[in-house]
Amino acid sequence: MRPQYDIFLPGDYFFDMIYTGLGQFPVLGAEVYSQDLIATGGAMYITALALRRLEVRAGWAACFGNDYYSEYVHRLAREADLDLTPAVRVDQPYRRVTTSIPYQGERAFVTYVDPPPIDLEAHWRRSMAASAFKHLHLGGLLSIERLGPLSEIARAQGATISMDCQDNPDLKNVCTWPELLSLVDVFMPNAREAMLITGTSTVQGAVEQLAAWIDPIIVKDGANGVWLGHAGEVIHVRAIDAGPVVDTTGAGDCFNAGFLYGWVIERAPLSQAAVYGNICGGLSVTQVGGATAAPTRDELLGWYARLRTQPDAGGEPNP
Repeated sequence: MRPQYDIFLPGDYFFDMIYTGLGQFPVLGAEVYSQDLIATGGAMYITALALRRLEVRAGWAACFGNDYYSEYVHRLAREADLDLTPAVRVDQPYRRVTTSIPYQGERAFVTYVDPPPIDLEAHWRRSMAASAFKHLHLGGLLSIERLGPLSEIARAQGATISMDCQDNPDLKNVCTWPELLSLVDVFMPNAREAMLITGTSTVQGAVEQLAAWIDPIIVKDGANGVWLGHAGEVIHVRAIDAGPVVDTTGAGDCFNAGFLYGWVIERAPLSQAAVYGNICGGLSVTQVGGATAAPTRDELLGWYARLRTQPDAGGEPNP
């Protein structure tokens, strides 16, 4: 029998090395010491783990090599009981490593990736065809040529589709955006990406333009919360106050998990799903690593219940 999933996740792992507690940002010719260091999983690992904690059945179609970094994240995924049935392991290195340096609420990255050892899209298509799922979530921007075949498989199952974005200095010109977005149900860029895509100077202006191409549109705005474009309206949902910000790495991926839990699993109103996303993203920045502080389902619903009675705590108490 085919594996049955709520959400199918095609996407790569990252090995994240995160330095925290810097007294100053590194400069050429000088050495600085951090107060702490963590090695953990990144990229789609974050969303997969956050969904697992929310008791969502998610299948992760990752690719792992035989190198140390692949083995490390593969072990973390097994220990977290992530469903790797759709994943593949290859007998050659597939290193995907990011060094993250959080500093004063922002962060810098140094990244290395090996070329894919297999045709990843072909692997995703085979894994999708061998599974049953309600929703397909894409953690990064795909071209029309790459997205089209995946969309066809998902639509044949009656599944909905969401897609995150990727920072690119030429986002406005990378594709015909209305054509690309017609292949998905919800698009989830961050504020900077949204403004680059639309060529606008304000987040609200970007949301209004994107909403003309796709409904709904979700624009993540960090500490400012999230913007929604739906049914001709632009709605702003405030972030939650979960405590001091320690590390913002992967907060958007954790937001995605919370939003998808509300939108796909609970079939909640869009603004309620956005609050769930804000809770997951807000909690994720209170510890080092994107999914380290990702909430359980009970913790998420507990936060949501408190927000409904304590408007000053953030979020949207009456979605």
